[in-house]
Amino acid sequence: MNMNLTCPECSGRLRLDLATTTMRCPKCGYTPTTDLDAKAAEVKARGPRKDVVLRNTAGLSPRAVVLFDNAQDALHLGKQDEAAGYLKDALDLEPEFDDARMMLVRLSEDEATKRDHLSTILARNPGHAEAMQMMLVLNGRLSADQMARAQASDGPVRQRANGPVGATTQSPRCPRCEGDLTVLDGSGQAECRFCGWRGEARAAGVGGDDLLMAALLERRAQPVRWQIDQRVLHCQSCGAEHTLPGDKLSSRCPFCHSTQVLVQDALGSFEQPDGLLPFVISREEAGARIKERLQGLDERLKGWLDDNRVARATLNGYYLPFWLFDAQVTVNRTRIDRSNSRMGTTRGSVQPAYQHSSEQDGVLSLPVCAVESPPPALTAALGAFDLSKLIPYDPAQLSRYGAELYTQDVDAAALTARSRITQIMRERHERRGANDDRDVTINVYSLIQTMSYRLALLPVWAAILEERDGDLRPALVNGQTGKVVLGVVG
Repeated sequence: MNMNLTCPECSGRLRLDLATTTMRCPKCGYTPTTDLDAKAAEVKARGPRKDVVLRNTAGLSPRAVVLFDNAQDALHLGKQDEAAGYLKDALDLEPEFDDARMMLVRLSEDEATKRDHLSTILARNPGHAEAMQMMLVLNGRLSADQMARAQASDGPVRQRANGPVGATTQSPRCPRCEGDLTVLDGSGQAECRFCGWRGEARAAGVGGDDLLMAALLERRAQPVRWQIDQRVLHCQSCGAEHTLPGDKLSSRCPFCHSTQVLVQDALGSFEQPDGLLPFVISREEAGARIKERLQGLDERLKGWLDDNRVARATLNGYYLPFWLFDAQVTVNRTRIDRSNSRMGTTRGSVQPAYQHSSEQDGVLSLPVCAVESPPPALTAALGAFDLSKLIPYDPAQLSRYGAELYTQDVDAAALTARSRITQIMRERHERRGANDDRDVTINVYSLIQTMSYRLALLPVWAAILEERDGDLRPALVNGQTGKVVLGVVG
């Protein structure tokens, strides 16, 4: 290969500089650059490369990692097409290389391509925060500005509404005669008390679970979280105006006594329930269960010291709101067996035998009551509900029993749910393999990968028992199973 040895600056002859092993003009000092030198100079002129740090290189082939690094070099030089080529080659080798796939999403201008890559990531890893955020924007659930606000925000400012807030309601009416509807216990089927019309029985099962991460981002994007003391309702039956307390989802019009169910308010301060669990226990059965519980041995023993016999009682059925959480959990277990200890590397030391394992587990429909009254200690003691009997929510189902509106939002309830899930995993996995052996210790660490939630209305009978000595005592009855919970005298 012929090389031009003429200096382009002074037309002198280039000579090899043995000290630097490069060609150099002895007259003017000119040194020619190679292509690699030019590329290095261009990179240097652009400043330090802003690297994407790989989350996890374990299991990735070295070639895929090199291709990813080449893509970052190309991006640093502004060569997006070249970078995309490197990334596609890396994904051909490692289809689960999420960092490479996310970089392709950022480079692409095509919505279908973005959606395809994001869906692939979320199908394998629903807890991928960046992919979830980008999908929310892509789906129009949040705007780019709202997402930026959510990422930078510490959360919405709590603000109390200045006076009653306008609201929209729905009045369940018979489609045949416009009469009032009632609901049959056990099925949630609506029935007209005047003409006998019956709606179709609703099938069990409620879909529409929402990922907790998406809901929390939406809430963080809102500048204000409103606290409502009262809402102004216009009765759908008689047109009269009245107010509804901020913690009530339904009420009866004081003028025409028709049921009014809250649909939305002017500030968009709440979300509608997803499902409802019909009452199975009737009022008479609930009263009998409470009476039977009060005649139990422990209650009779209390009566020897105090006159706690019930003089009067009120008993009402209503729906309480519960957040229901599903969670996917990675459980890491360490089993320490000291009975099989082996000699350590230090003379005379003894090291117990360690066994590490990791597995996937989960929790379905964990309920967290979304109101503070009745107290959480009582609602948590109501026992399990058979949530497979949930039916889709319809305001008509509140024509017989009133309903409370949640006062604890899902973000606060999620903290309680996380604590309970961690405890459930600990109890479930510490028991397994221990065999009551004092030499064996099981340590469990749980990592919640993703959570989803629903809002459901669950049936509860609430009683206030007035004892002969004047004390008041609360009592709750699970409206599906009949379990009784007695509160303390207040």
